[in-house]
Order: sequence, then C-alpha cells, then structure tokens
Amino acid sequence: MGTQPQLSIIIVNWHSAEYLRACLASIFSAECDFCLEVLVIDNGSYDGCGEMLRGEFPQVCFLQAPQNLGFAEGNNRAFAFSAGRNLLFLNPDTEVVGPALRRMIDVLVSTPDAGIVGPRLVGPDFRVQGNCMRCLPTILNQVLDASLSRKMLPKWWGLEVVTRESPEPAVAEVVPGTCLMVRREVFVEAGLFNPAYFLYAEDVDLCCKARKLGWETYYLDDAVVIHHGGRSSRLQHDGCYAAVLMRESVRKFLSTNRGPAYAATFRAATGAAALCRVLACSGFWLLASRPSRQLWRAAAKKWTRVLRWSLGLEAWAEAPGGRESSAASPLQVRRAESREQQLRA
Repeated sequence: MGTQPQLSIIIVNWHSAEYLRACLASIFSAECDFCLEVLVIDNGSYDGCGEMLRGEFPQVCFLQAPQNLGFAEGNNRAFAFSAGRNLLFLNPDTEVVGPALRRMIDVLVSTPDAGIVGPRLVGPDFRVQGNCMRCLPTILNQVLDASLSRKMLPKWWGLEVVTRESPEPAVAEVVPGTCLMVRREVFVEAGLFNPAYFLYAEDVDLCCKARKLGWETYYLDDAVVIHHGGRSSRLQHDGCYAAVLMRESVRKFLSTNRGPAYAATFRAATGAAALCRVLACSGFWLLASRPSRQLWRAAAKKWTRVLRWSLGLEAWAEAPGGRESSAASPLQVRRAESREQQLRA
C-alpha cells in the first residue's frame, strides 16, 4: 500500500467477540477521511473472534496470543505490528460515534503539546460515564472513592473536565485506557505500557510518564464514544477480581512514584476503610428487606476480599505482571486454555 497510516487502532479482545463486532462496525462506518489500520489481539480467550474477523472484517490484522497476557502487554504485542503515526488503544466493548476519530486526530495533530487525548465516554443511554475518568491516585482520593463523594468533590477524581460542556480541549491528569489516543513518538518515548500492570493503572502510568516528558493529556467533550463497560472483568469467576486487582495496580503505581512507605500507608488505609465498609454492609444487610439483602451481601463480600488483600492474603494479585493470577484464578481463562490444549492434542 505504501502509505503510512495516520492512525493505528489496537484492540485487545478477551471473551468479547460480540462486542468486538459492533465496535469494528462503528469504526469502519465512522466519519473520517484519513488512512487507518486496525489490529486485534485475542488474549488467549479463543472465543471465535479470529474466525469472525476473517469472515466479516478481513481488512483487520488479527493476532492470537496463546494465553492472557494482560491489557498492557497485549497492547504492547499488537503495537509491534502497527505502523500508524498515531495510536488508539480501544476496548472491544466500545462504539465510535460520528466524527469522534476525526476530532481526536485533529486535536492531537494540531495541538503542539498534546501527547494523549481521550473522548467523552457515555453509556448506551448516552449518559456520561464519570466513573470511567481517572486521576493521579492519592491515599485520600482512593480511600474516599464512592459515588456520593465523586458527586460532591468531582475535582478529586478529575471529573471537573467531564462536568463542563465545551468544544475546547481540556487538560486532564489522565484519560482512561478504554479509549486513549497517543502520538506514536510519545508512546515509544514513555516506554510503552508497563507490563507490570496486568489490568488497571496502565493508563495512569502512561499519562504520568507523558507529562514528565513534557506532553499534556487532553479530554475532548465533543468526541463521543459509547462504552458498554466492564465486559471482561464481569466474566471472572469471582466478581471481586476487579476490586482487588485495581487496588493492587494502584499500590504498584504509588510504590513506583511515591515510594514504598506511601504505598504501604495506602494499603493500610484501604484495609481500614474496607473493614468499615464490611461492618456497614453487614448492618444494612440486617436491616434490609429480603430482596435487597443480596446486594448488601455482594458488597460485603467485595470489601472482605479487599480487606484480605490489604492483609496480604490475596497473593495471586501480587504475582509479577498478574500473569499467575490470570492462569490460576479466573476460571474461564483456565477452561479456555484447557480447551485449546485439547484441540492442539
């Protein structure tokens, strides 16, 4: 073809083939007038996405990873096969709306200090997903993170850029890896995604590194992407998987950027907060009506697991890169890899 693509879109798939189909359809019907390429890497789920791509989207470059490499490493592997001047890391459970790609490219190319840009993420009902926004974590904003506190103190979580409605790009600390566009040179200079983060915080780490290198991160309110949300994490056998792994990823980030003592304090404070929430959920369970008790029981279970993590009792989450956790803890990964081994035999 001879022409370097303006944009390489990289998608990591894990048991999301049906979402991936809609995602790709939205990309190829998007309002854009530049050359792009799309790369999809399946992170060892063997869910039929390769066959679907060959039949319905033959223009997509498909890569098959033999096991779940994690979000960061999966993206890094696919990046090695890309050629675009700019990169878009996109979740498979998203859909591009109208000219969102064109708008993001325009800002990234025309703004001299823009290294990373991200769109307004909305649910299928087009309501803004404020809970998807990231900020540089601190002990205080992590311990107090809740729906009510986010509404009362939006600046603590980087939500002030979401609440403003303006076509002008807004500087943000972090934009979520759900849909993150970055200059190729910035991604390379930052050292790619850090594979130490199996899932979560790799976007925080990248934006932090880009800023240290002199690049800004921008949020675009007028570029819209639908995010169905949490598809892969919901497939875990244990519904508390995401809650534990998210906090472990934050601990790793804080240890690297604020020091081991700060990270240890974060862990202890998280444990104290988790204990309080377990006790509160137990009390609400006793007072709740029977239909509501299941919700409080699930909440208590989640915070019990977070409490266990704070005490060092969730060793799988601390495995290097999270690779052992993906091979030993999530049941569906084990089953998928077992089926693949049987087929190869």
